[in-house]
Amino acid sequence: MRRGTLACVLVAWPVAAAHAAPPIPPAAADRAIAPTAVQLDRVLVTARRRPEPLHDVPQAITAISGDELESRGATDIAALDMVTPNLTIYPARAFNGSATAHIRGIGQFDPIWGAEPGVGIYIDDVHLARPQGALLDVLDVERVEVLRGPQGTLYGRNTIGGAIRLVTREPSSEFEGRIALTAGDYGRRDGRLTLNLPLVDTLRTRIALAGYDRDGYGRNLFNGAETSARDAAVARWSALWTPRDDVDVRLSWDRYRDRSGAPGGRRLAVPPPRVDPDQIPLDPGRHDVRSGAPERLDLDSEGASLAIDWTLRPQWRLRSISAWRHGDSRAVLDMDSLPRTIFTLRRDFDERQRSQEFQLHGSGADWHLVAGLHLFDGTEAGSGRTVFQPGVFYGARGSIRTRSAAVYASIVRDLAPAWQLDAGLRHTVERKTATAYNGYYADDQATVPFQLSADFTDRATFNAPTPRLALSWRASERTTLYAQASRGFKAGSYNVRAEATRFPGSVRPIDAETVNAYEAGIKAAWLDGRLDMGAALFHNDYRDIQLAVLIPVGESSSFSDYRNAGRGTTRGAEFEWQARFHPWLRWSGHLGYLHARYDEYIDGGTDVADGRHFPNAPRWTAGTSLVANVPLRSAGWLLGRIDGRYQSETRPTTDLDPRLRQGGYALWNASLAWTSPQQRWELALRVDNLADTGYRTTGFAYPNGVVIGYYGPPRTCSMTLAYSFQ
Repeated sequence: MRRGTLACVLVAWPVAAAHAAPPIPPAAADRAIAPTAVQLDRVLVTARRRPEPLHDVPQAITAISGDELESRGATDIAALDMVTPNLTIYPARAFNGSATAHIRGIGQFDPIWGAEPGVGIYIDDVHLARPQGALLDVLDVERVEVLRGPQGTLYGRNTIGGAIRLVTREPSSEFEGRIALTAGDYGRRDGRLTLNLPLVDTLRTRIALAGYDRDGYGRNLFNGAETSARDAAVARWSALWTPRDDVDVRLSWDRYRDRSGAPGGRRLAVPPPRVDPDQIPLDPGRHDVRSGAPERLDLDSEGASLAIDWTLRPQWRLRSISAWRHGDSRAVLDMDSLPRTIFTLRRDFDERQRSQEFQLHGSGADWHLVAGLHLFDGTEAGSGRTVFQPGVFYGARGSIRTRSAAVYASIVRDLAPAWQLDAGLRHTVERKTATAYNGYYADDQATVPFQLSADFTDRATFNAPTPRLALSWRASERTTLYAQASRGFKAGSYNVRAEATRFPGSVRPIDAETVNAYEAGIKAAWLDGRLDMGAALFHNDYRDIQLAVLIPVGESSSFSDYRNAGRGTTRGAEFEWQARFHPWLRWSGHLGYLHARYDEYIDGGTDVADGRHFPNAPRWTAGTSLVANVPLRSAGWLLGRIDGRYQSETRPTTDLDPRLRQGGYALWNASLAWTSPQQRWELALRVDNLADTGYRTTGFAYPNGVVIGYYGPPRTCSMTLAYSFQ
């Protein structure tokens, strides 16, 4: 493992010396073309299932282009919290490639099968039902849209907090490609290739490949193994066939493979002598551990989709989206980070899903309509073994099958020259079938339990209407005010960790979550198009919140119950802006305020709301970017940027244990990139986490006294050489 302090100094020096700064949505123009216009570029989104300017959509949306993400050095959607207010996103429970996302305090932090996400993640309008494999790579994407607030009308299941939409680039009619190689400290070696191949006039294909390899940020001081190393690969392929002028057929496939090392779960406290007789002191490094178990994290995810667009007549269009996805992961985690076998987890997940959606689009002079039918059939299965002490294993295995059907319609109608009404309704019916077989075993193969704790099969049906109503007023050509009310719904489920013997209530189905959301905002473009801004106020009434709760069992173990905690309220404000001061100088940023509280939290028959905290709900989030793209006469262009993000105090779970509290912190990244006059070559130097700030993304406090925290990356430096060809 190489720590590369000198490399960081060498990279940081020219960055600091330049007029550094970052761009906003279309960064391709900033990177490759010397800008001459002072106005900002207009951004198109498809949040309402049709292309339209961002400023015309009456809801809070952050849109960022793929070129901008590349300019920022982003590799996956975890980078979206740098540009989005009131968003937290990171690897789920320290599992690489799995996403934990919260928008405005609403989400889900438990990746176990049966625990549904609260933020929907989509790739080309296909919903990823499980968090495993949902921390999507941003390789060859056109843009990413973050829709804040419930999206129950047009997007449906598991979007109670919001939605993240990743839109990949379509095959084009031009032959083109790009190769990018990255090297950095900690032995980083990355490679990316994109290639667009038009085969004939009616058939085009596109392929994108990426590989990531890096040494670990820390070491296991017990056996010398590295922690937090990276070994991952991504492949995407798509073909666009246009047999007639009124028909488009797009076939897409993607695959993700991850064999990265387990993250370093640093001990935040020394457990009592009954748990750790040696009383081993805390380790100095943020990513160093002393794990006695051989940790591993393997993840494979694959999917394909077929989208058919058929223009029936000028005003009407029919769209069909058929999709299939499969994923599996294998993990062994030492949750105590000690040489002794005290608390070791093994989790195996397997997920399969099929979906079919039909959409009917209509439009007229003063109206737009989208109506649809969405069908989903998915099975999430898993097995887990927990080693509490040598010779005592707890095993859980089972599955949950979900079959869902939904019909929806949404219409946008101009009421007057300056007024517009947006009304929609969706009705969802979701049926779940759960099986569980849990018990205590004397061997690690979990063959025959000496104590059976749960053995059941059960079914439950959940259904709910999710309406949306929005009214917008165009106060001027470049200023729009809006107000909206909507409802979000997340179906109930089962606790696959159920223990019927000691906790009979744990086998009962969990109720559905609902949220009634209210939002008012403004979107404006001022100063002759040189300043864009958006602001929103929101209030969410959140009911029947689903949460995992740790219940102590004896002195050294615990039971993870899954229940409806009660109800809560989240409210706040958001402000986003971007401005161009000069043809080559732009500034953007955001500020988010969030107040989240439990109004009722029933635990053991007692309301403990005052002793619980919304997880992943910092009161303040903020970000800023400054970019300068300076023409060098005949020598090309030089783009410098600096990006920053601030997050106030937060906690990864509902527990108020002060040792898990992550105080407020700021992160700063900087880069300097040169582009050749022919726009073929690019050389970029960048430093991430300039101040080498130590911060935790998640952590756990167990009743036996074990407290573990998982830290974000340290300061890293890299250099990228890219070549574009046509």
